[in-house]
Amino acid sequence: MFQLITLVCCSILLLVDWLQPIFTKSTKITSILSLSKNLLTFFLIAFFIVSWLVLCKIFYTIYGSLYHLRKKRFIKYTKPFAWIYEKFFHKTFYETNYRDRNPLAFNSFPGVDASKLQFLCKGGTILLLYNDTDDYTNILYDFVKESISEGDTVDFITTYKSPLEFCRSINESDISKIAKKLSIIDCFSPHYSFDDKVTKFEKRDYTLKGFKFFNAESFAEIHTAANDSWYRFRKVCKEEENAYRIPHRTIYDSLSSLIRFSSNEQYLLFIRHVISSEKSYGMISLIIEPMSLEKDLKYDLIHSSDVVIEYKNKTLTQRK
Repeated sequence: MFQLITLVCCSILLLVDWLQPIFTKSTKITSILSLSKNLLTFFLIAFFIVSWLVLCKIFYTIYGSLYHLRKKRFIKYTKPFAWIYEKFFHKTFYETNYRDRNPLAFNSFPGVDASKLQFLCKGGTILLLYNDTDDYTNILYDFVKESISEGDTVDFITTYKSPLEFCRSINESDISKIAKKLSIIDCFSPHYSFDDKVTKFEKRDYTLKGFKFFNAESFAEIHTAANDSWYRFRKVCKEEENAYRIPHRTIYDSLSSLIRFSSNEQYLLFIRHVISSEKSYGMISLIIEPMSLEKDLKYDLIHSSDVVIEYKNKTLTQRK
């Protein structure tokens, strides 16, 4: 846009420069043309500089998305800023210390032996593979509510269904308690809602009720939104005067549906990163994917996950 304005200014400036010799006999017109020339030259230089700054920002954002999996907040990870940040500003106490979890009930997975999942109290990954013809949403909703009731904060990343479906499932009396500990990273609306005013107004209404939405269109933007959510829960932790970080869980609901806007490689890169990273932070990750997921991707997920549960014919079976 700025480059287009620069080209327009340049064209008009050339026209004014061509007209000046024609009106040399008219002092008034010459004065106007001269003033116009000076103004156009100023705007030309200004828009030219701005257009290059915007272009540099675009390329730098692309670089951050590809090499840091972030849409923003990646400058502090880039040399030499990374060294300065680590040396003088970075404090690790909040990151490395979190409140211990009590034994987990895992009532949201009926039929699965909860005692076999207790090692997840220290962090780990659950992979839930669902049969394409079965509706798994009740399990997802129960897991969110159970996580918050057990004292954890939750990031809910939804790419396959509108987050408003989840919001509608919560009783009005429970909204304030759940919304405070839940961040919804919405990858559905940016791709599928377009200019739907009803969705926009409904999200606004739920925001007023206390829900926190983060929009994301790509894997890099999900990573950035999760980072923003991290700082949000850090404030919650401070408000509650917790000495240690609140335990956290992340839910990835059919994240593979985002592949059509990206690639298999980006999906694997993102999944491998978050599985390793969240486990090292003592977090529990719940990855929900269809059994029809591409074979190579599914096998990679199975090998990377600590627990694998299959949901078929409305029955949960622990596979790993």
